[in-house]
Amino acid sequence: MTPGESKIWIITGPCQVGKTHFCSYLIQLAQSQGLSLAGVICPPVYDEQQKTAITIENLKTHELRTLAKVRTAETEGVYTDHWVFDEKVLAWGNQVLANTEGSDLLLIDELGPLEFNRGKGWQNGILAIDQGEFQIAVVVIRPSLLETAVKRWPKAQVIEIPSSLGLEKMNQLFETILHK
Repeated sequence: MTPGESKIWIITGPCQVGKTHFCSYLIQLAQSQGLSLAGVICPPVYDEQQKTAITIENLKTHELRTLAKVRTAETEGVYTDHWVFDEKVLAWGNQVLANTEGSDLLLIDELGPLEFNRGKGWQNGILAIDQGEFQIAVVVIRPSLLETAVKRWPKAQVIEIPSSLGLEKMNQLFETILHK
């Protein structure tokens, strides 16, 4: 891909369908191809089969921190219906997303209600995509915010992760993202 040909891919799908899992495999494939990575991925933490926390990993340094925990009734600070966010880790993630220029693959898992509805969270992630200083950007967006994201990035292509994504279809999607 030559400069100026940046591609934006929006990954979407219902809760618990495997968007972060999909992104994890995409990261592994990109690394095996020698692509430079930037951005963040946010794997869940489970206690037995209950999702109890969300971590964040800096894709350049592999540093991992706890981003959010399940919200309780007494929650203060930055929160959504289900999660309370560590404000220091949110700020750290926003700083990570301020230093993404020149990457082959920029991945942001995810931009959600904090960013689009409340002007908080990872505003630098939105700015990084707006600036286009990458070859490929992959951003996870929940279905309820898909229209907002597509209006902001009208040239973005959308991939909806189905509830049953077989290995063959997953490999086709990876090939499409990394080589189209």
